[in-house]
Amino acid sequence: MIRLAPWLLLALVLAGCASQRVARDTADGERLLVTIHYDAADGLHGNLGDRYRRPGGYGAGPGADPLLDALAADYAIVRAGGWPMRTLNVHCEVFVVAHGADADALAARLSRDPRVDSAEPLRRFRTLSQTDPYRSLQHALDTLEVDAAHALSSGAGVRVAVIDSGIDASHPDLAGVVAGRRDFVDGPLAPHGTEVAGLIAARGANGAGIVGVAPAAQLLDLRACRAGRDAQAPADCDSFTLAQALDYAVTSRVDVINLSLAGPDDPLLARLIAGAEAAGIIVVAAAPPPGDERDRFPASLPTVIAVASAEVAGQWPVNAIQAPGVDVLTTFPGARYDYGSGSSLASAHVSGVVALMRAMDRHLGAAQARALLSAHRPLSALAILRDEAARITQR
Repeated sequence: MIRLAPWLLLALVLAGCASQRVARDTADGERLLVTIHYDAADGLHGNLGDRYRRPGGYGAGPGADPLLDALAADYAIVRAGGWPMRTLNVHCEVFVVAHGADADALAARLSRDPRVDSAEPLRRFRTLSQTDPYRSLQHALDTLEVDAAHALSSGAGVRVAVIDSGIDASHPDLAGVVAGRRDFVDGPLAPHGTEVAGLIAARGANGAGIVGVAPAAQLLDLRACRAGRDAQAPADCDSFTLAQALDYAVTSRVDVINLSLAGPDDPLLARLIAGAEAAGIIVVAAAPPPGDERDRFPASLPTVIAVASAEVAGQWPVNAIQAPGVDVLTTFPGARYDYGSGSSLASAHVSGVVALMRAMDRHLGAAQARALLSAHRPLSALAILRDEAARITQR
């Protein structure tokens, strides 16, 4: 019996018939899967707990090995590996056929051999996942290493309150994202809230355009800002509408509040944000543009995670987390997509990262979240989640 190198054994794929793997594009030819009956008393017992490596002492059994060797000789094929299929009471062996040989014809001949239970060419399968057609344009997610981070967390079970200008929940990338909504103002939606929502939690692998930083998170749509006079004007909020929305978010026990907005200092809103933090809610806010000394709130609060656009030079707040915020592709109302810029979008990215963190640790506090975010410049969701996993392990 030919013994294959460990790297080749790791590449052996038995397409559901065995757990060894042989690469299709090696120097060898096509593969066949051949099953023979065996008696359990014959000793065909593999170690099924070790699915990707053939144990050194494993064999097909004293009764089966000579038969498999004989089949290899009779049909000019080479044994490559195998495993017992206890459900069918058979041993399944992978054979390599010579280059240029007709695998289908060989399988047909083998299947007529009375020594053989079944024979077929090794077949390939594919997962039926859908891709996001605009994902390649989301350069911000590449910068944040979000795809790799999703192997550790996707934000499942986390609720993020988006206090903004409203979310177009009918957008195909936001289907099922909005878990609840309250409207504290009148009039049409402004695009801003939908832009923010897509960056935080647009659903992935759904055939629609983009994917959010935390695609398994749920959003609470709290509309506290009115549409501006035209499409280019910013949405307009006030202390009362924002206070209503903050109070609703706190009493709803969300995990994260995203405030992609700025204005003058406000004592009532500061008290409500303090109440949110006392309830264990992490508040993320957009930092004002460099040079704006008046509209610093709520990013100016020491317990709020302030976020600046990493691409924009200038005097941002010293404690601000920097995240991608320029030419960011995101969702727009009416099933549209477009590019946007601003620390509002940088804040949405960080709220998504915080949602990933919160999904890993339901007791994560604002100070711990800020420390983890601050430890990585440029910001990397993958590195942050690895640090978070290590911190959890050490507790």
